[in-house]
Amino acid sequence: MSRVPVSAAEDAATASPLTGQLRRGFRWLRFEPSLETIWRAEQFRDGLGSLRAGLLILAAVILTINQLDSTVLPALSEVAPHMAGIGVMPPMLVLGFLLTFLPNGAAWYSRVMPVAIAAVLAIVSWVAIEVWALGEARVLVRVAIGTIAIYFVLGLPFRSAFAVNLAGLAFFAAVAVASEMPGDEVRHYVSMLLMTNVICAVGAYNLEYASRTAWLEGKLLAETALQDGLTGIHNRRRFDEHLERTWQQAQRDRRPLSLLFADIDFFKKYNDRYGHQAGDEALKAVAGVLAHHARRPLDLAARCGGEEFGVILYDARREHVGRVAEEILDQVRALHIVHADAAARGLLTISIGIATVFPEKRRSAAGLLQLADQALYAAKDSGRDRARALDADYEHMKTGYFYRRLEPGGRPGPEG
Repeated sequence: MSRVPVSAAEDAATASPLTGQLRRGFRWLRFEPSLETIWRAEQFRDGLGSLRAGLLILAAVILTINQLDSTVLPALSEVAPHMAGIGVMPPMLVLGFLLTFLPNGAAWYSRVMPVAIAAVLAIVSWVAIEVWALGEARVLVRVAIGTIAIYFVLGLPFRSAFAVNLAGLAFFAAVAVASEMPGDEVRHYVSMLLMTNVICAVGAYNLEYASRTAWLEGKLLAETALQDGLTGIHNRRRFDEHLERTWQQAQRDRRPLSLLFADIDFFKKYNDRYGHQAGDEALKAVAGVLAHHARRPLDLAARCGGEEFGVILYDARREHVGRVAEEILDQVRALHIVHADAAARGLLTISIGIATVFPEKRRSAAGLLQLADQALYAAKDSGRDRARALDADYEHMKTGYFYRRLEPGGRPGPEG
């Protein structure tokens, strides 16, 4: 019986960006870049309803308070007569509300709102200190309320909220000193704002840390349910779901999407000679090699059925994918799995079909899959143990029918 070295391969098959991130930790509340992008997008999408409601409710509350202030705090009207009725925060909150409806709302919100919030916090601090100079100190509490809202209501990740509030605190202290506020009062108000920041920062940090941990663990649980029971890599259901999702993301981001479709050569003969147990070990070893080349968060390796495997590579051009395919072929040969019935070499080998496209509306993920499948047939027909890529213009193909190139004089026909 052929001996299959599988320990390293199994390690690769069970490796996951999610598992790696949990092991490494994220003390600074930052995932690996690609994983961070996915987390931010999903958090924004899942919390969109609450964020919109919070922004509108907060704007309504501030407008109500501003109307009351016009009679209770006459000094405020003296300092900022045009802001006494509306204020500066409601327009910023409405801006944030509108940003959430943009096609790429998560990116726009994360870029625009920290700047807008920092500007509003600076204005509120300046108005509060100017009103204090007229003998009214009650407005200073608005700065503390703004600090709390930035951490817990406005939908900013902890790092952004902390940076905005730190800048706001520094601006408040600078304006207070410039306005010749007595030193004791400067220290008092700055200490109160610093204490508010520390308490809120600890709470916001713990909340986001728990949220990130729960997200990773939930993704891992879902990933486990979508694993192939034999090889430990993803199954066909997970492959199909991921292909559709990355197709849509590549279309939005205008990035290429590549697919490798691999098949073990003469696998039935291998099973017949060495037995199904040896065949299972061979499948695990090959799966490990493929999984080793799909470690980025948006990449994925899956067992698509029997001895067939698929590898999705996001934002990978044909030249790079070609090199990856050759590395995979070399590493499968390097497993040195004896296969006496193989056509050549006497070792177990695989064939790979390559497809790379820029997703467009006139194309589909099913077409990409068909293109890779037909490229796999081309690799098989040209001798096996090799990779082949086909042209990306596949609109003429009919999904579900694949045509093999026969010898001169032969007629191409459908191949299942």
